[in-house]
Amino acid sequence: MNQAIEYTKVEQSLLAVGSRRKNVTAYLITVNTGVALLRLGKHEFVLTTGHGFWVPFECLHALTVLPGCHYHMIHFSARLQQPLCQQAGFVTLTPLQNALLHELSQTKEQSQTNHSPTGRILAVIIDQAAKFSPTTQQLCPALSAKQQSVLKKLLDRQSPAADEHLSAVEAVLGMSIHELEACLIVREAIRLSRSGRNAAQIASELECQLDHLQALGQTLADYQF
Repeated sequence: MNQAIEYTKVEQSLLAVGSRRKNVTAYLITVNTGVALLRLGKHEFVLTTGHGFWVPFECLHALTVLPGCHYHMIHFSARLQQPLCQQAGFVTLTPLQNALLHELSQTKEQSQTNHSPTGRILAVIIDQAAKFSPTTQQLCPALSAKQQSVLKKLLDRQSPAADEHLSAVEAVLGMSIHELEACLIVREAIRLSRSGRNAAQIASELECQLDHLQALGQTLADYQF
């Protein structure tokens, strides 16, 4: 990082599967449209439109961004003097924080130095970040408890029986259940590929036809198995 705090706006067209790692910066990720998945230990959290998630320094996690997701990310350097929250989790953004993020997304200026317009907005965000109270009580705050239960089964790659809550889950995610399942299959296949398994082994382990898996990988992630 060149600055002690930096803002990035990302429009993800393909599936992006992040490795499990510890981050050297703390960061706030907020989803504008689409879906991102963030795993902490054995638990995975689903970020949807309008929700933010705080990841503190040295937090072991993995971030997966689904195709079509547009999100903001603000990185905080360890050089900052202000104390920052050391707990990961969803954060509720205030109207002021949302307004600041909107202003950042609209600016065309590239400079993020302390005295630039963007830098001054980021300075306010530093003060606001000190007020975060992250929580990991919910899998996806945009869904009801029963809807989250259905989503949990999907994330565990268990096909739920016909359920009245499936349509509500699809509406919040902005994608069909089949599209989500395809993304999860490709994500797992990429992880297995990175661990050294060949294409035939991956297809066998995932109980998927090899040609179908290869087509999904190419379409969703531009990844060749």
